Amino acid sequence: MLIVPIQNKPDWSNPPLITIGLILINLLVFLLYQGNDDEIAARAAGIYHEHQLLQVERGHYLDYLEAQRPDEAAALEQPEEIADDYLFWSIFYDRGFDRYLAGLWEDEVIASSDENREWREAREEFEQQRNRISSIAGGLTPAEPDLFTFVTSLFLHGGWGHLVGNMVFLFLFGFTLETVLRAHIYLSIYLVSGIAADLLFMAFNPDSWGPLIGASGAISGLMGMYLSLYRLRKIRFFYTLFFYFGEFRAPALLILPLWLAKELYGQFFVESNTAYWAHIGGLLAGAGLMLLAQKSLARFSDTEEVKAQEDEVAQALKKVQLAWAQLDYDKARMLCRRLCQQFPTDPRPWRRLFDLHKNQPEQKAFHETTFTLLKQFTADTSPFAAWHPHIKAVIDEYRGIAPQTPAMSGNLCLMLARKYWRGGNRPECENLMEQARHKKANPEAMLKFLNHMSDFYRNRQQTAKVKQMDNLINQLRMAGVPSAANPPPDAG
Repeated sequence: MLIVPIQNKPDWSNPPLITIGLILINLLVFLLYQGNDDEIAARAAGIYHEHQLLQVERGHYLDYLEAQRPDEAAALEQPEEIADDYLFWSIFYDRGFDRYLAGLWEDEVIASSDENREWREAREEFEQQRNRISSIAGGLTPAEPDLFTFVTSLFLHGGWGHLVGNMVFLFLFGFTLETVLRAHIYLSIYLVSGIAADLLFMAFNPDSWGPLIGASGAISGLMGMYLSLYRLRKIRFFYTLFFYFGEFRAPALLILPLWLAKELYGQFFVESNTAYWAHIGGLLAGAGLMLLAQKSLARFSDTEEVKAQEDEVAQALKKVQLAWAQLDYDKARMLCRRLCQQFPTDPRPWRRLFDLHKNQPEQKAFHETTFTLLKQFTADTSPFAAWHPHIKAVIDEYRGIAPQTPAMSGNLCLMLARKYWRGGNRPECENLMEQARHKKANPEAMLKFLNHMSDFYRNRQQTAKVKQMDNLINQLRMAGVPSAANPPPDAG
Protein backbone atom coordinates (compact mmCIF):
# COMPACT_ATOMS: atom_id res chain seq x y z
CA MET A 1 0.00 0.00 0.00
CA LEU A 2 1.27 3.45 -0.92
CA ILE A 3 -0.23 6.81 0.10
CA VAL A 4 1.40 9.96 -1.27
CA PRO A 5 0.17 13.58 -1.02
CA ILE A 6 -0.31 15.31 -4.38
CA GLN A 7 -1.53 18.65 -3.07
CA ASN A 8 1.17 20.83 -4.59
CA LYS A 9 2.56 21.26 -8.06
CA PRO A 10 6.28 22.07 -8.44
CA ASP A 11 6.94 25.78 -8.92
CA TRP A 12 10.27 26.17 -10.71
CA SER A 13 10.13 29.95 -10.32
CA ASN A 14 11.34 29.30 -6.76
CA PRO A 15 13.48 26.14 -7.05
CA PRO A 16 14.23 24.18 -3.84
CA LEU A 17 18.01 24.50 -3.83
CA ILE A 18 18.54 22.62 -0.54
CA THR A 19 16.45 19.66 -1.73
CA ILE A 20 18.21 19.58 -5.09
CA GLY A 21 21.55 19.81 -3.26
CA LEU A 22 20.65 16.85 -1.01
CA ILE A 23 19.63 14.78 -4.02
CA LEU A 24 22.90 15.59 -5.80
CA ILE A 25 24.97 14.72 -2.71
CA ASN A 26 23.23 11.35 -2.38
CA LEU A 27 23.73 10.64 -6.07
CA LEU A 28 27.41 11.62 -6.05
CA VAL A 29 28.09 9.58 -2.89
CA PHE A 30 26.47 6.56 -4.51
CA LEU A 31 28.37 6.90 -7.79
CA LEU A 32 31.79 8.14 -6.65
CA TYR A 33 32.14 6.55 -3.21
CA GLN A 34 29.89 3.50 -3.10
CA GLY A 35 30.77 2.63 -6.69
CA ASN A 36 34.05 1.12 -5.40
CA ASP A 37 32.33 -1.35 -3.06
CA ASP A 38 32.40 -4.34 -5.43
CA GLU A 39 36.12 -3.92 -6.01
CA ILE A 40 36.79 -3.59 -2.26
CA ALA A 41 34.64 -6.65 -1.49
CA ALA A 42 36.45 -8.69 -4.18
CA ARG A 43 39.86 -7.81 -2.70
CA ALA A 44 38.64 -8.73 0.79
CA ALA A 45 37.28 -12.04 -0.46
CA GLY A 46 40.60 -12.70 -2.20
CA ILE A 47 42.48 -12.19 1.08
CA TYR A 48 40.07 -14.51 2.89
CA HIS A 49 40.43 -17.29 0.33
CA GLU A 50 44.18 -16.80 -0.08
CA HIS A 51 44.73 -17.54 3.59
CA GLN A 52 42.13 -20.36 3.54
CA LEU A 53 40.40 -18.83 6.54
CA LEU A 54 37.15 -20.74 5.98
CA GLN A 55 38.83 -24.01 6.93
CA VAL A 56 40.07 -22.45 10.16
CA GLU A 57 36.89 -20.59 11.06
CA ARG A 58 34.17 -23.09 10.07
CA GLY A 59 33.95 -24.78 13.43
CA HIS A 60 34.19 -21.52 15.36
CA TYR A 61 31.42 -19.97 13.26
CA LEU A 62 29.11 -22.95 13.83
CA ASP A 63 29.72 -22.67 17.56
CA TYR A 64 29.03 -18.93 17.34
CA LEU A 65 25.75 -19.51 15.48
CA GLU A 66 24.59 -22.17 17.91
CA ALA A 67 25.18 -19.76 20.78
CA GLN A 68 23.91 -16.54 19.17
CA ARG A 69 21.43 -17.47 16.41
CA PRO A 70 20.55 -21.16 16.56
CA ASP A 71 17.69 -20.72 14.09
CA GLU A 72 20.23 -20.06 11.32
CA ALA A 73 22.03 -23.35 11.84
CA ALA A 74 19.34 -25.14 9.78
CA ALA A 75 20.42 -23.19 6.70
CA LEU A 76 23.73 -25.08 6.76
CA GLU A 77 22.08 -28.49 6.37
CA GLN A 78 22.72 -28.73 2.63
CA PRO A 79 25.41 -30.11 0.30
CA GLU A 80 28.89 -29.10 1.37
CA GLU A 81 29.72 -26.97 -1.71
CA ILE A 82 26.53 -24.94 -1.24
CA ALA A 83 27.09 -24.72 2.51
CA ASP A 84 30.63 -23.45 1.97
CA ASP A 85 29.46 -20.63 -0.27
CA TYR A 86 26.66 -19.71 2.12
CA LEU A 87 29.01 -19.98 5.07
CA PHE A 88 31.63 -17.76 3.45
CA TRP A 89 29.23 -14.88 2.77
CA SER A 90 27.65 -15.25 6.21
CA ILE A 91 31.08 -14.94 7.81
CA PHE A 92 32.11 -12.17 5.40
CA TYR A 93 29.49 -9.66 6.60
CA ASP A 94 28.95 -10.92 10.17
CA ARG A 95 30.89 -8.47 12.31
CA GLY A 96 29.42 -10.03 15.42
CA PHE A 97 31.63 -12.97 14.58
CA ASP A 98 34.58 -10.55 14.47
CA ARG A 99 33.88 -9.68 18.09
CA TYR A 100 33.44 -13.36 18.96
CA LEU A 101 36.87 -14.17 17.54
CA ALA A 102 38.43 -11.21 19.34
CA GLY A 103 37.11 -12.73 22.56
CA LEU A 104 38.72 -16.07 21.72
CA TRP A 105 42.07 -14.44 21.10
CA GLU A 106 42.02 -12.90 24.55
CA ASP A 107 42.77 -16.40 25.84
CA GLU A 108 46.53 -16.42 26.38
CA VAL A 109 46.88 -20.07 25.41
CA ILE A 110 45.14 -19.56 22.07
CA ALA A 111 46.91 -16.25 21.43
CA SER A 112 50.39 -17.72 22.07
CA SER A 113 50.06 -20.40 19.38
CA ASP A 114 52.08 -19.63 16.22
CA GLU A 115 49.32 -21.06 14.04
CA ASN A 116 46.69 -18.93 15.76
CA ARG A 117 48.92 -15.85 15.51
CA GLU A 118 49.10 -16.29 11.72
CA TRP A 119 45.35 -16.81 11.63
CA ARG A 120 44.81 -13.66 13.64
CA GLU A 121 47.09 -11.58 11.39
CA ALA A 122 45.37 -12.87 8.25
CA ARG A 123 41.98 -12.20 9.81
CA GLU A 124 42.96 -8.63 10.69
CA GLU A 125 44.18 -8.05 7.12
CA PHE A 126 40.83 -9.32 5.81
CA GLU A 127 38.77 -7.21 8.24
CA GLN A 128 40.76 -4.06 7.49
CA GLN A 129 40.02 -4.44 3.77
CA ARG A 130 36.37 -5.50 4.21
CA ASN A 131 35.62 -2.65 6.60
CA ARG A 132 36.36 -0.18 3.79
CA ILE A 133 33.04 -1.15 2.19
CA SER A 134 30.85 1.96 2.36
CA SER A 135 27.96 0.46 4.35
CA ILE A 136 30.40 -0.75 7.02
CA ALA A 137 32.62 2.34 7.05
CA GLY A 138 29.80 4.90 6.96
CA GLY A 139 26.72 2.98 8.07
CA LEU A 140 25.41 3.10 11.62
CA THR A 141 26.10 -0.12 13.55
CA PRO A 142 23.84 -0.24 16.63
CA ALA A 143 26.13 -2.66 18.48
CA GLU A 144 29.10 -0.34 17.96
CA PRO A 145 27.72 3.16 17.25
CA ASP A 146 29.92 6.00 16.13
CA LEU A 147 28.76 9.65 16.24
CA PHE A 148 30.14 10.25 12.76
CA THR A 149 27.94 7.52 11.25
CA PHE A 150 24.71 9.05 12.57
CA VAL A 151 25.06 11.54 9.71
CA THR A 152 27.05 9.61 7.09
CA SER A 153 24.55 6.73 7.14
CA LEU A 154 21.86 9.13 5.86
CA PHE A 155 23.71 9.52 2.55
CA LEU A 156 24.42 5.85 1.77
CA HIS A 157 22.15 3.46 -0.13
CA GLY A 158 21.98 -0.25 -0.84
CA GLY A 159 21.38 -0.05 -4.59
CA TRP A 160 19.80 1.90 -7.42
CA GLY A 161 16.26 0.96 -6.39
CA HIS A 162 16.88 2.10 -2.82
CA LEU A 163 18.46 5.36 -3.97
CA VAL A 164 15.89 6.28 -6.65
CA GLY A 165 12.92 5.48 -4.39
CA ASN A 166 14.27 7.68 -1.61
CA MET A 167 15.17 10.55 -3.94
CA VAL A 168 11.68 10.59 -5.47
CA PHE A 169 10.12 11.00 -2.03
CA LEU A 170 12.76 13.55 -1.01
CA PHE A 171 11.82 15.59 -4.06
CA LEU A 172 8.04 15.28 -3.49
CA PHE A 173 8.12 16.41 0.13
CA GLY A 174 11.16 18.67 0.02
CA PHE A 175 9.76 20.80 -2.81
CA THR A 176 6.83 21.95 -0.68
CA LEU A 177 8.61 22.18 2.67
CA GLU A 178 11.58 24.20 1.44
CA THR A 179 9.31 26.93 0.06
CA VAL A 180 7.72 27.29 3.52
CA LEU A 181 10.68 26.92 5.87
CA ARG A 182 13.89 28.88 6.09
CA ALA A 183 16.78 26.93 4.62
CA HIS A 184 18.58 26.33 7.94
CA ILE A 185 15.37 25.18 9.67
CA TYR A 186 14.48 22.83 6.83
CA LEU A 187 17.95 21.28 6.69
CA SER A 188 18.19 21.04 10.50
CA ILE A 189 14.87 19.21 10.85
CA TYR A 190 15.85 16.89 7.99
CA LEU A 191 19.09 15.90 9.73
CA VAL A 192 17.57 15.73 13.23
CA SER A 193 14.77 13.50 11.93
CA GLY A 194 17.38 11.20 10.39
CA ILE A 195 19.28 11.02 13.69
CA ALA A 196 16.02 10.37 15.59
CA ALA A 197 15.30 7.55 13.15
CA ASP A 198 18.72 6.05 13.90
CA LEU A 199 18.16 6.33 17.65
CA LEU A 200 14.78 4.57 17.61
CA PHE A 201 16.18 1.80 15.41
CA MET A 202 19.06 1.37 17.87
CA ALA A 203 16.66 1.28 20.82
CA PHE A 204 14.90 -1.77 19.37
CA ASN A 205 18.04 -3.39 17.90
CA PRO A 206 20.82 -2.59 20.38
CA ASP A 207 22.89 -5.71 19.60
CA SER A 208 22.60 -5.57 15.81
CA TRP A 209 25.82 -5.66 13.80
CA GLY A 210 24.02 -5.00 10.53
CA PRO A 211 24.78 -1.44 9.33
CA LEU A 212 21.82 0.92 8.97
CA ILE A 213 22.02 3.01 5.79
CA GLY A 214 19.68 5.17 3.72
CA ALA A 215 17.95 8.54 3.74
CA SER A 216 14.52 7.03 4.39
CA GLY A 217 14.55 7.93 8.11
CA ALA A 218 15.20 11.60 7.33
CA ILE A 219 12.69 11.51 4.47
CA SER A 220 10.11 10.01 6.84
CA GLY A 221 10.80 13.11 8.92
CA LEU A 222 9.86 15.23 5.91
CA MET A 223 6.64 13.23 5.58
CA GLY A 224 5.82 13.94 9.22
CA MET A 225 6.67 17.62 8.72
CA TYR A 226 4.37 17.75 5.71
CA LEU A 227 1.42 16.35 7.64
CA SER A 228 2.03 18.67 10.59
CA LEU A 229 2.26 21.60 8.20
CA TYR A 230 -1.21 21.00 6.78
CA ARG A 231 -2.60 19.63 10.06
CA LEU A 232 -6.39 19.29 9.70
CA ARG A 233 -6.61 20.89 6.26
CA LYS A 234 -8.03 18.51 3.69
CA ILE A 235 -5.48 17.76 0.99
CA ARG A 236 -5.31 15.37 -1.97
CA PHE A 237 -3.62 11.96 -1.70
CA PHE A 238 -2.79 9.34 -4.29
CA TYR A 239 -3.05 5.71 -3.15
CA THR A 240 -2.29 2.24 -4.46
CA LEU A 241 -3.67 -0.95 -2.89
CA PHE A 242 -2.75 -4.15 -4.71
CA PHE A 243 -4.02 -3.50 -8.26
CA TYR A 244 -6.23 -0.57 -7.30
CA PHE A 245 -5.23 3.07 -7.31
CA GLY A 246 -6.92 6.46 -7.12
CA GLU A 247 -7.21 9.75 -5.24
CA PHE A 248 -8.93 10.89 -2.09
CA ARG A 249 -9.08 13.98 0.12
CA ALA A 250 -8.54 13.82 3.87
CA PRO A 251 -7.28 15.97 6.77
CA ALA A 252 -3.51 15.67 6.61
CA LEU A 253 -2.83 14.66 10.23
CA LEU A 254 -5.35 11.83 10.05
CA ILE A 255 -2.97 10.08 7.64
CA LEU A 256 -0.21 10.04 10.29
CA PRO A 257 -1.66 7.08 12.28
CA LEU A 258 -2.30 5.27 9.00
CA TRP A 259 1.33 5.66 7.97
CA LEU A 260 2.46 4.56 11.43
CA ALA A 261 0.20 1.51 11.26
CA LYS A 262 1.66 0.63 7.86
CA GLU A 263 5.22 0.77 9.24
CA LEU A 264 4.28 -1.28 12.34
CA TYR A 265 2.63 -3.90 10.14
CA GLY A 266 5.81 -4.10 8.08
CA GLN A 267 7.92 -4.43 11.21
CA PHE A 268 5.96 -7.32 12.71
CA PHE A 269 4.47 -9.14 9.71
CA VAL A 270 6.76 -8.59 6.71
CA GLU A 271 10.08 -10.36 6.13
CA SER A 272 12.30 -7.57 4.86
CA ASN A 273 15.56 -5.74 5.37
CA THR A 274 13.60 -2.49 5.64
CA ALA A 275 14.33 -0.54 8.84
CA TYR A 276 10.72 0.11 9.83
CA TRP A 277 11.65 1.42 13.28
CA ALA A 278 13.82 4.05 11.62
CA HIS A 279 10.87 5.13 9.46
CA ILE A 280 8.68 5.43 12.56
CA GLY A 281 11.34 7.42 14.44
CA GLY A 282 11.81 9.86 11.58
CA LEU A 283 8.08 10.25 11.02
CA LEU A 284 7.35 11.09 14.67
CA ALA A 285 10.37 13.39 14.97
CA GLY A 286 9.49 15.35 11.84
CA ALA A 287 5.85 15.75 12.86
CA GLY A 288 6.79 16.87 16.37
CA LEU A 289 9.51 19.30 15.32
CA MET A 290 7.26 20.89 12.72
CA LEU A 291 4.56 21.52 15.33
CA LEU A 292 7.16 23.39 17.39
CA ALA A 293 8.02 25.72 14.50
CA GLN A 294 5.18 28.12 15.22
CA LYS A 295 6.46 31.02 13.11
CA SER A 296 6.81 28.79 10.07
CA LEU A 297 3.34 27.34 10.66
CA ALA A 298 1.85 30.83 10.91
CA ARG A 299 3.60 31.95 7.72
CA PHE A 300 2.38 28.83 5.91
CA SER A 301 -1.16 29.42 7.17
CA ASP A 302 -1.11 32.94 5.75
CA THR A 303 0.18 31.63 2.43
CA GLU A 304 -2.55 29.00 2.28
CA GLU A 305 -5.21 31.64 2.95
CA VAL A 306 -3.88 33.67 0.02
CA LYS A 307 -3.91 30.55 -2.18
CA ALA A 308 -7.47 29.75 -1.11
CA GLN A 309 -8.53 33.30 -2.00
CA GLU A 310 -6.76 33.06 -5.34
CA ASP A 311 -8.54 29.79 -6.08
CA GLU A 312 -11.89 31.29 -5.12
CA VAL A 313 -11.29 34.34 -7.33
CA ALA A 314 -10.15 32.11 -10.20
CA GLN A 315 -13.34 30.04 -9.98
CA ALA A 316 -15.50 33.19 -9.85
CA LEU A 317 -13.69 34.65 -12.86
CA LYS A 318 -14.63 31.55 -14.85
CA LYS A 319 -18.28 32.53 -14.36
CA VAL A 320 -17.44 36.03 -15.58
CA GLN A 321 -15.73 34.54 -18.63
CA LEU A 322 -18.77 32.34 -19.33
CA ALA A 323 -21.15 35.33 -19.20
CA TRP A 324 -18.77 37.27 -21.46
CA ALA A 325 -18.64 34.39 -23.95
CA GLN A 326 -22.45 34.35 -23.99
CA LEU A 327 -22.38 38.11 -24.78
CA ASP A 328 -24.15 38.89 -21.50
CA TYR A 329 -21.92 41.89 -20.75
CA ASP A 330 -24.16 43.35 -18.06
CA LYS A 331 -24.02 40.12 -16.04
CA ALA A 332 -20.27 39.84 -16.57
CA ARG A 333 -19.72 43.41 -15.32
CA MET A 334 -22.02 42.85 -12.34
CA LEU A 335 -20.14 39.67 -11.33
CA CYS A 336 -16.82 41.50 -11.75
CA ARG A 337 -17.90 44.45 -9.61
CA ARG A 338 -18.94 42.05 -6.84
CA LEU A 339 -15.55 40.38 -6.99
CA CYS A 340 -13.80 43.76 -6.78
CA GLN A 341 -15.81 44.60 -3.67
CA GLN A 342 -15.22 41.17 -2.11
CA PHE A 343 -11.50 40.96 -2.97
CA PRO A 344 -10.35 44.58 -3.40
CA THR A 345 -6.63 43.77 -3.15
CA ASP A 346 -6.67 41.13 -5.89
CA PRO A 347 -5.83 42.77 -9.25
CA ARG A 348 -7.43 40.10 -11.47
CA PRO A 349 -11.13 41.08 -11.17
CA TRP A 350 -10.19 44.76 -11.56
CA ARG A 351 -8.28 44.00 -14.74
CA ARG A 352 -11.19 41.96 -16.09
CA LEU A 353 -13.62 44.79 -15.27
CA PHE A 354 -11.40 47.21 -17.21
CA ASP A 355 -11.41 44.80 -20.18
CA LEU A 356 -15.20 44.62 -20.05
CA HIS A 357 -15.46 48.42 -20.32
CA LYS A 358 -12.63 49.31 -22.70
CA ASN A 359 -14.68 48.48 -25.81
CA GLN A 360 -16.92 51.44 -24.97
CA PRO A 361 -14.41 54.27 -24.43
CA GLU A 362 -17.06 56.90 -25.07
CA GLN A 363 -18.94 55.78 -21.96
CA LYS A 364 -18.34 57.54 -18.64
CA ALA A 365 -18.27 54.14 -16.91
CA PHE A 366 -15.02 53.26 -18.72
CA HIS A 367 -13.15 56.25 -17.27
CA GLU A 368 -14.72 55.82 -13.81
CA THR A 369 -13.66 52.16 -13.77
CA THR A 370 -10.12 53.09 -14.79
CA PHE A 371 -9.92 55.79 -12.08
CA THR A 372 -11.21 53.41 -9.36
CA LEU A 373 -8.84 50.65 -10.47
CA LEU A 374 -5.78 52.92 -10.41
CA LYS A 375 -6.76 54.40 -7.06
CA GLN A 376 -7.11 50.90 -5.59
CA PHE A 377 -3.58 50.15 -6.79
CA THR A 378 -2.25 53.10 -4.78
CA ALA A 379 -3.73 51.73 -1.54
CA ASP A 380 -1.21 50.40 0.99
CA THR A 381 -3.03 47.06 1.09
CA SER A 382 -2.52 46.41 -2.64
CA PRO A 383 0.81 44.55 -3.13
CA PHE A 384 2.95 46.28 -5.73
CA ALA A 385 4.50 43.10 -7.16
CA ALA A 386 1.13 41.46 -7.83
CA TRP A 387 -0.50 44.59 -9.25
CA HIS A 388 2.33 46.08 -11.29
CA PRO A 389 2.03 43.88 -14.43
CA HIS A 390 -1.72 44.55 -14.60
CA ILE A 391 -1.37 48.29 -13.95
CA LYS A 392 1.32 48.72 -16.58
CA ALA A 393 -0.90 47.06 -19.16
CA VAL A 394 -3.95 49.09 -18.07
CA ILE A 395 -2.11 52.44 -18.21
CA ASP A 396 -0.60 51.62 -21.61
CA GLU A 397 -3.99 50.58 -23.02
CA TYR A 398 -5.77 53.55 -21.47
CA ARG A 399 -3.26 55.99 -22.93
CA GLY A 400 -3.76 54.37 -26.32
CA ILE A 401 -7.57 54.47 -26.13
CA ALA A 402 -7.89 57.90 -24.49
CA PRO A 403 -4.71 59.94 -25.12
CA GLN A 404 -5.96 62.76 -22.87
CA THR A 405 -6.31 60.25 -19.99
CA PRO A 406 -9.17 62.06 -18.24
CA ALA A 407 -9.33 59.42 -15.49
CA MET A 408 -5.72 60.10 -14.55
CA SER A 409 -6.08 63.38 -12.71
CA GLY A 410 -3.06 65.25 -11.42
CA ASN A 411 -3.54 64.06 -7.85
CA LEU A 412 -4.05 60.45 -8.98
CA CYS A 413 -0.84 60.65 -11.03
CA LEU A 414 0.97 61.88 -7.93
CA MET A 415 -0.44 58.96 -5.90
CA LEU A 416 0.64 56.56 -8.62
CA ALA A 417 4.11 58.12 -8.64
CA ARG A 418 4.44 57.53 -4.88
CA LYS A 419 3.35 53.89 -5.31
CA TYR A 420 5.92 53.33 -8.03
CA TRP A 421 8.57 55.02 -5.89
CA ARG A 422 7.85 52.68 -2.98
CA GLY A 423 7.90 49.77 -5.42
CA GLY A 424 11.41 50.76 -6.56
CA ASN A 425 10.43 51.74 -10.11
CA ARG A 426 12.12 55.16 -10.32
CA PRO A 427 11.74 55.82 -14.09
CA GLU A 428 7.96 55.25 -14.11
CA CYS A 429 7.67 57.32 -10.94
CA GLU A 430 9.39 60.25 -12.65
CA ASN A 431 7.18 59.89 -15.75
CA LEU A 432 4.07 60.02 -13.57
CA MET A 433 5.45 62.98 -11.62
CA GLU A 434 5.84 64.86 -14.90
CA GLN A 435 2.25 64.01 -15.81
CA ALA A 436 1.09 65.09 -12.33
CA ARG A 437 2.86 68.44 -12.81
CA HIS A 438 1.20 69.07 -16.19
CA LYS A 439 -2.19 68.12 -14.75
CA LYS A 440 -1.84 70.56 -11.85
CA ALA A 441 -1.61 68.14 -8.95
CA ASN A 442 -1.72 69.55 -5.42
CA PRO A 443 1.44 71.75 -5.42
CA GLU A 444 2.23 71.40 -1.72
CA ALA A 445 2.02 67.60 -1.90
CA MET A 446 4.18 67.65 -5.02
CA LEU A 447 6.76 69.85 -3.33
CA LYS A 448 7.05 67.50 -0.36
CA PHE A 449 7.55 64.51 -2.59
CA LEU A 450 10.05 66.29 -4.87
CA ASN A 451 12.08 67.31 -1.82
CA HIS A 452 12.17 63.69 -0.73
CA MET A 453 13.26 62.54 -4.21
CA SER A 454 15.95 65.21 -4.31
CA ASP A 455 17.34 64.13 -0.90
CA PHE A 456 17.29 60.49 -2.02
CA TYR A 457 19.36 61.21 -5.13
CA ARG A 458 21.64 63.59 -3.25
CA ASN A 459 22.51 60.88 -0.70
CA ARG A 460 23.47 58.62 -3.60
CA GLN A 461 25.46 61.40 -5.30
CA GLN A 462 23.35 61.26 -8.47
CA THR A 463 24.05 64.87 -9.41
CA ALA A 464 22.02 64.99 -12.63
CA LYS A 465 18.91 63.68 -10.88
CA VAL A 466 19.36 66.14 -8.01
CA LYS A 467 19.58 68.99 -10.49
CA GLN A 468 16.44 67.78 -12.28
CA MET A 469 14.46 67.56 -9.01
CA ASP A 470 15.74 70.94 -7.77
CA ASN A 471 14.68 72.61 -11.03
CA LEU A 472 11.14 71.29 -10.54
CA ILE A 473 11.19 72.43 -6.91
CA ASN A 474 12.28 75.93 -7.92
CA GLN A 475 9.56 76.14 -10.55
CA LEU A 476 6.93 75.30 -7.90
CA ARG A 477 8.35 77.84 -5.47
CA MET A 478 8.42 80.52 -8.14
CA ALA A 479 4.75 79.76 -8.71
CA GLY A 480 4.15 80.70 -5.07
CA VAL A 481 4.15 77.31 -3.33
CA PRO A 482 5.53 77.57 0.24
CA SER A 483 8.55 75.45 1.19
CA ALA A 484 7.70 71.98 2.53
CA ALA A 485 9.45 70.82 5.63
CA ASN A 486 9.41 67.05 5.84
CA PRO A 487 8.78 64.42 3.18
CA PRO A 488 5.84 62.08 3.65
CA PRO A 489 6.79 59.05 5.73
CA ASP A 490 5.57 56.56 3.07
CA ALA A 491 7.60 57.97 0.19
CA GLY A 492 10.78 55.92 0.53
